[in-house]
Amino acid sequence: MDVRRRDRLLPAALAVGCYLLALLQRPGFAVTDTKIDLHVDPLRFLAGAAAPWANDISLGHVQSGQYGGYVFPMGPFYALLREIGFSAWVTQRLWLGTLLFLAAWGVVRLLDALLERKRGVAHVVAAVVFALNPYVVTYASRVSVSLLAYAALPWLLLVVHRGLRTESAPGPRLGRRSLAARSWMWPAAFALLVTSSGGGINAAVTAFVLVGPLLLLVYEPAMGFVSWRPAWTFTWRIALLGAITSLWWVVPLAVQSKWGLPFLPYTEQPGTIWGTTSASESLRLLGFWLSYAGTGYGAVLHPYTSNAHTLVFWIPGIIGSLLLPALALGGFAYSRRWRYGPFFLGLTLLGVLLMIAGFPEGTPLRHGMTFAYNHLVSLQTLRTTYKAGPLPALGLSVLGGMAARWAWGALAASGRPAWRPAVLVGAALVVAFSAWPFLRGRAVDDQLTWRSIPSAWTQTADDLDAGLGDDHRAMVLPGQLFSSYTWGGTVDPILPTLADKPVAVRQVVPFADLRSVDLQWSTDALISQQRVVGGQLPRLLDLQSVGSVVAGTDDDRTRSGALDPNAAARQLALGGLRPGSATKGFGPVKRRAAQDGAVAGALALPEVR
Repeated sequence: MDVRRRDRLLPAALAVGCYLLALLQRPGFAVTDTKIDLHVDPLRFLAGAAAPWANDISLGHVQSGQYGGYVFPMGPFYALLREIGFSAWVTQRLWLGTLLFLAAWGVVRLLDALLERKRGVAHVVAAVVFALNPYVVTYASRVSVSLLAYAALPWLLLVVHRGLRTESAPGPRLGRRSLAARSWMWPAAFALLVTSSGGGINAAVTAFVLVGPLLLLVYEPAMGFVSWRPAWTFTWRIALLGAITSLWWVVPLAVQSKWGLPFLPYTEQPGTIWGTTSASESLRLLGFWLSYAGTGYGAVLHPYTSNAHTLVFWIPGIIGSLLLPALALGGFAYSRRWRYGPFFLGLTLLGVLLMIAGFPEGTPLRHGMTFAYNHLVSLQTLRTTYKAGPLPALGLSVLGGMAARWAWGALAASGRPAWRPAVLVGAALVVAFSAWPFLRGRAVDDQLTWRSIPSAWTQTADDLDAGLGDDHRAMVLPGQLFSSYTWGGTVDPILPTLADKPVAVRQVVPFADLRSVDLQWSTDALISQQRVVGGQLPRLLDLQSVGSVVAGTDDDRTRSGALDPNAAARQLALGGLRPGSATKGFGPVKRRAAQDGAVAGALALPEVR
């Protein structure tokens, strides 16, 4: 086959493979892998995402800067595809396929520059491994926005490599203006990649990913490939342009940190996060603490993610994900003479060191990190050290690709090319087992899938918008610690997404001023803890400008932590909100079984009222 034709076929094959793989993950089911608003009404979500103030969920609060990060590029991607007419599930899978393709194609282009040879086994193996590994499986499951920075990493290294050579050899025929434009072109490309990497949503991932290009900026001149002067010039240019182009998401984060509630103390703590980042788990690109957690409200705990059992306990998956780094690092014995072999080994080891920095408990480094977390607020976002996974993922992918190229050539040189198919099958099995949820079509989280939003909730939202008035809000009583319904999981409560009027719902993490949080949560606790005093609810609700109370009966109570709907209905009535002419019901009316499964005492209640 002609070399040029083969080179053109590789990106096409990668694109087809990535998009097809994404579309085969539970087709027909939408999955809430990020904010439910993006899936239901992305245009409306974009309109409010950049605002500094939000009036939903709580009684009003300075909006978390993480919302502003969706303004680009994830928000416009979803909005454009939904406006074109794609369904929620197709839009999400195309987003996932795009991330996988950008990651794989970025590795190919990076090796094009670093190997300076025709494309071959190394390019294919490195691209496939970088697109399919346990780290990608973890974040494709429900937080795919974290894969933005992951996909950007090889492109950032490529830009640094090209930019340093532009600074070193600008070309004698360029005029002064052309030379200046060319000198700023690659720093501008670097800044564009950084500002598109999702830092406004998850600054920790972006921060850890930047370690890779910074390491290359030191490695290139240290090895004598370029001089130190162009490295310094390129560094200050990317720092300047990166700071300017990232202001759109840095400023909202600064606003929230100054005037909003510091909500990190109400979420998982460093000791919990670092408890699963052992060296072995980090090398096999895991360590995400929730993959090892059981959750639920009942006699049986459920894995937090539906893929957790496969990643953590399935023997073929464990073997595959351990063989992958073993083969890649073992292959360094043959790739060490490649001028960039030591760089990718260093990238892998540095990434693993960052991931395991807080493990195990009792070490001096653990004590130092705990001290830094407690005393340096600006570093608290870096507590999630497992998010440094893109660094070893890229290092192992490239080293694995180089090891495969050596093995491929060694078999031909030894006169045993017939063994090549067996080696190819073995390598494919290693990759397949390490990313098995993708191969079985279950990479997206089963617990967060849904086919459609029930009409009862959309009708409730329409009724509130039509009759609530401009000076009142609705409140869902009792609220949910975690938003999970019998028809699917949504991460965030569904009603604020559907209604234009403000809707207050208690959740597990507060974002508002603690005084208003205390008032809202105390009101909710009267219902959820079943300690209402007769007739006390109307006055408390009036203090919070609540004009309508909404009660649902379709909670998945084993996951949401919500009260049994029968008990909730009785508490609302005791508190002064008795059914009457002002009560409206939506959805089918059923006798809802009590939480313990007993039918006795069950009330006939609509899905939403």
